[in-house]
Amino acid sequence: MKRLFLILSSILLLISIFGVYKAFSLPSKIEAHTTLLSYENEGSFDYLVYLKPSYLFGPEPQEPPPNPKYPAEIVDGIDMSFTYKGATETSQPVEVKAVLENPSIWQKESTLVPETTRTGYFTVHFPLDIDEINELFDTIEEEIQITSSSRPVTIVASVGSGSEAFTQSLPVKLGNTIIEVDSNLSCTQSGATGEFDYLIHLKENSLFDTARLEPPVVTPASPKTAGPGEVIFSNLIDRMDATFYYDFKCDQPVTGLTEEVTITAILENPEVWSKIFVLVPHTTKSGNFSLSFPLDIDYFTEMFETIRSETGVPAESYNLTITADVHTVAQTDSGEIDEVFSQTLSSALGKGTLEWNEELVKTESGAITTSQVIPNPNKYLGLSVSAARYLSAAALGIFFFFFLFSVVLYVRFKPAESSPMEEEILHIRKKYGKRIAETINQSPVEGEKLISLGSMEDLMKIADELLKPVIHQAPSTPEEAHAYYVLDGTTRYQYLLTKDSTD
Repeated sequence: MKRLFLILSSILLLISIFGVYKAFSLPSKIEAHTTLLSYENEGSFDYLVYLKPSYLFGPEPQEPPPNPKYPAEIVDGIDMSFTYKGATETSQPVEVKAVLENPSIWQKESTLVPETTRTGYFTVHFPLDIDEINELFDTIEEEIQITSSSRPVTIVASVGSGSEAFTQSLPVKLGNTIIEVDSNLSCTQSGATGEFDYLIHLKENSLFDTARLEPPVVTPASPKTAGPGEVIFSNLIDRMDATFYYDFKCDQPVTGLTEEVTITAILENPEVWSKIFVLVPHTTKSGNFSLSFPLDIDYFTEMFETIRSETGVPAESYNLTITADVHTVAQTDSGEIDEVFSQTLSSALGKGTLEWNEELVKTESGAITTSQVIPNPNKYLGLSVSAARYLSAAALGIFFFFFLFSVVLYVRFKPAESSPMEEEILHIRKKYGKRIAETINQSPVEGEKLISLGSMEDLMKIADELLKPVIHQAPSTPEEAHAYYVLDGTTRYQYLLTKDSTD
């Protein structure tokens, strides 16, 4: 009982020590954060896809209109123009040339518009001198002594430089009697559009009632369109107009709100190569805004095929990722807001349909906060930090004295250690107690034969053989021996346990 009491007091003391450690480990002060203002960035993409004529969505595909032809004898001159609408408002070089050729034999370039720098949306005008071109053909054919019945001329307009330059060609055939101009005057590349136009001045004639002829007007059928949520087949995309919207909201007045935005496209073969295209160059805006830009899926497909051909690395599909990065800066009474918002829209191309992997709308929240150190207001088991410390210290003191009391009680009243003989008696009683009978006094039998045994185990063997009980006779004084014996008539089988036998 005293040992159990000591164990219990020890456990309680350890628990109280742990409680004091935990209580004094609690922070007396904490850092509190206070929100001064909250704001929200919201970006969203939208798009409209113009579909090519198809039997699936309509209108049904039509044969291209025939090339217009003009009698060469009554053509006095041709005034031409090239109009370009770029995807970005950047300055780019522009040049227009006429390429004269006898296919597979010779080719000669003649500059119509020398290289000049233009920005964004522009038009360049230039004359196409038929007589001068024919004279150049005559000179070359006379020099090489090779003539041709037709004289093909290609008007080539180039905007920009390098691999991303915009190039549009307009074939013109100069015959002896007919001048034929290609009917396709428009071209779209990488979101930029180019268009040729011309005006033919006529000599006085009885065929036409006008002195000037313009290209025949072809009114195409209204194209079908598709927007978000609709199935879009990549092969049916004619052009795609996309728009990025940005909205900044704050729960307090702001001043000097400016946004710097850039929109890029990343074409990649995952983990192999990637190429970045600028859709909207670095632009500064103020307040909520929207930016529209073309997305030329055909151009990205052609670029991918070109890179794949150059590298020789095959790929069943490739990724196109549109990224809009907006850096917003604004001033408030609570401090400066300096936030970068980024939204992406990605799709795996080459699978037949255009499907975006992300949602078109993205929202991010932010806040300006301040922090200060305050007393810890949290409760632990319903107690404040100071109360938990006082209570744990008091409990430690109580359980410490309780432990001391149990130690004193255990030591002072600890029972004396048993002698070896007593230990042996307890061992015999524990092992053979059910087979031993106690006797107070046993008088010797006259003529009794005494056989002494050396161990209790030997006595138990005899008891088993004779089917007799073992009798234990305790000594009357401590100096006497404990007698264990078995009676069989006048024979006593006896084992004596003395102090000397257990030492």
